[in-house]
Amino acid sequence: MADLIDHLDRFVVEESSRRHPEEALGLLGRFQTRLSSHMCDLTRQATVANPDTDPVGVLKDKSRLSGRDAKRMAKVAERLPALPQVADALSEGEITVDYAKALVDAADRVGSEAVESDPGLLEEATRSGPDRFARTARDWSNRKLIEAGVDTLERQRRAREAKLWVDRQSGMGMLFAKLPAHQFAHLQQAADAHYLELWRRDSGGGRDPDRVRTLAQRMADVVVELLTNLDAVTGEILDGNAGPRVKASTQVVVVAEQGVVDGTDPGGSCEIIGVGPVPRDIFRTLSADTQLAAMIYDRQGRPLWLGRNQRLANAAQRLAVAVRDGGCFQCGTPMHRCELHHIQEWHRDGGHTDIDNLVAVCRRHHRQLEVRDLVVQRKPGGGYQAVPRDGPPC
Repeated sequence: MADLIDHLDRFVVEESSRRHPEEALGLLGRFQTRLSSHMCDLTRQATVANPDTDPVGVLKDKSRLSGRDAKRMAKVAERLPALPQVADALSEGEITVDYAKALVDAADRVGSEAVESDPGLLEEATRSGPDRFARTARDWSNRKLIEAGVDTLERQRRAREAKLWVDRQSGMGMLFAKLPAHQFAHLQQAADAHYLELWRRDSGGGRDPDRVRTLAQRMADVVVELLTNLDAVTGEILDGNAGPRVKASTQVVVVAEQGVVDGTDPGGSCEIIGVGPVPRDIFRTLSADTQLAAMIYDRQGRPLWLGRNQRLANAAQRLAVAVRDGGCFQCGTPMHRCELHHIQEWHRDGGHTDIDNLVAVCRRHHRQLEVRDLVVQRKPGGGYQAVPRDGPPC
């Protein structure tokens, strides 16, 4: 054991001296994925040798993994034999356990054969970040289920639940809810909008730092105020800024082919941005005051371009980017939390406010682009990536 660790230590020292640290990190990453592959194999061998073995307990005890990581690896270890291409990719260091778990989850929903027979899905895993790929795999499996005639929204409706109870130890009220994805999208936008309002109040000048709410406290107050229309701190009635008396300003973007909307092509595609593919009868579930908007593209697929006439994108362009990108190009954060970034920057590079020069990015990653002086580039296989700027930072 000591010799193995000594070899690893020497490897790190030698590689970091011969290569750039980032290249050495890449090699260690592949080593780590290979190690994870071996851990999956050994976990499976342990359960075969003794069917009474608890694989999660073994991984927690012997590998010192957290409960969450142990459950994830145990599930991957159990399902990999039915997914040989995924197992090979993990063994070769092409994907990590996170990617394998997303593929295993997809196989649980639509079958291992469907996952194995779609090479594009595994190829996408090698191009995307783990969080974005988890959403990609989920959307892919939803699309397969819909094509097979499964009403995924109805499944979610039947599985919806909410619980209210009092914790016996603390005496505090507890709330838990599971909602269909399209309903949660509305709720999330309303909660985020009101959260920003509370954050602005807390960030005002002259506030006592000891009375400024934490992130968790602020979100708890959002729930109280949206449900009761009462100020969570003072108990006073709110003046129309929250609660059930005022309709939440939210927008759920449904992208569908015209034939789906007018009924002439029931087999056309349909999805909700940020939620994923949905059954084509989603329009029956929309409320009567839902507004439908059409978007007409030119032959190059560009709906609007404004050149240098204005720096900020307009509402139609934002909608177009939402349809195209679906969320932050870095992490997939929902579109309502994103800003639009000029790929060829407006001030520095003279970029245009054209739809093909705009990309969705969340506030956190937008700030990283500025602080780390990164630029956005299109990847050859599709999508975008952030890379260091060639020139000196401003």
